[in-house]
Amino acid sequence: MPHRHRTPPDGPRPAEASAIDAALQDPATLWHAVQRASGDSIVVVDHGGVVRLANRMDQGFKPEQVIGRNVLDLTSDESRKPLAAAIKHVLRHGSTCSLQTKVPTPEGETREYSVQLGPLEHAGHVAGVVLCSEDITALKRSERSLERERGMLRRLIDIQERERQLVSYEIHDGLAQYIAGAIMHLEAHLHAHEGREPGELVEGMRLLRAAADESRRLIGGLRPPALDELGIVEAIESLVADARLEIPEVSFSHALPASRLPAAVETTIFRVVQESLNNVRRHAEARSASILLERTPAGVHVRVNDDGRGFDLATVSEDRFGLEGIRQRCRLAGVKPRIESAPGRGTTVDVVLPVGD
Repeated sequence: MPHRHRTPPDGPRPAEASAIDAALQDPATLWHAVQRASGDSIVVVDHGGVVRLANRMDQGFKPEQVIGRNVLDLTSDESRKPLAAAIKHVLRHGSTCSLQTKVPTPEGETREYSVQLGPLEHAGHVAGVVLCSEDITALKRSERSLERERGMLRRLIDIQERERQLVSYEIHDGLAQYIAGAIMHLEAHLHAHEGREPGELVEGMRLLRAAADESRRLIGGLRPPALDELGIVEAIESLVADARLEIPEVSFSHALPASRLPAAVETTIFRVVQESLNNVRRHAEARSASILLERTPAGVHVRVNDDGRGFDLATVSEDRFGLEGIRQRCRLAGVKPRIESAPGRGTTVDVVLPVGD
């Protein structure tokens, strides 16, 4: 008769159940298993802060090198006082707490740890403190690197905005004024010689007016003076006026306080709306678009929506810098924009920008 493999029954056998029950009731066995399996450094200190037990020390020490030493001697000067206060708190109140510490290693390196502290209770009293430490050095380095990148990006964008503002003012106060002056002189000449206007002069006037319109468009694209002089609503109105030249229907609604928003917030709002409308004009083939600005408890809600052809977010080409510009500007403000689109279903850019105090 062939041998058949039998599927083990669910659950532990009686002998196994008895063994684990015995292990759970043996503190030494349980502690030995926990300290081997734990990814944290587990240290137990007494009321004097002296290390009485340790499973491992990630700072380059062996457990036997730290047992018997004061735990405060193992941390950095700046972390010593907060750690002492945390230990005192646990001993006094019997509650848990947490903090971050820096620990110098024998090799001269400084490691950073997230430390959770809890009471070790016996017979109704707090006999000591258990410290579980997780090495967060790599995480902290990544955070600092990310913050440096954000700071650099913020400075680059600030420089770009200042340069745009300067060029905008140069066009407005220089080139645009010369064009306007030339138009006024020629209009006066044409008025004085009404009925005898040379065709070349009339064509020259047409080209000058086109140049004046182009200068206004450039000023608005770079940084409209209205943004600095009048505020975000008037600046968005200028974007809407330009967009209506290519999009049949563009609506703009707003519910903002009368007072000005912080300059950085207004600039971010302007760029988000500007880039969104540029994308609609270049790619969407939309019949309509809408812009909403409203103050909410969380900040300023900005939404730009269109009924264009949309796109697949998963296959956006790398040359769509407008969307990435929106993401990066929002990222610097500490938020992530919600960008929704699908082929044939239009596009929505939605974000709430914090205003601060």
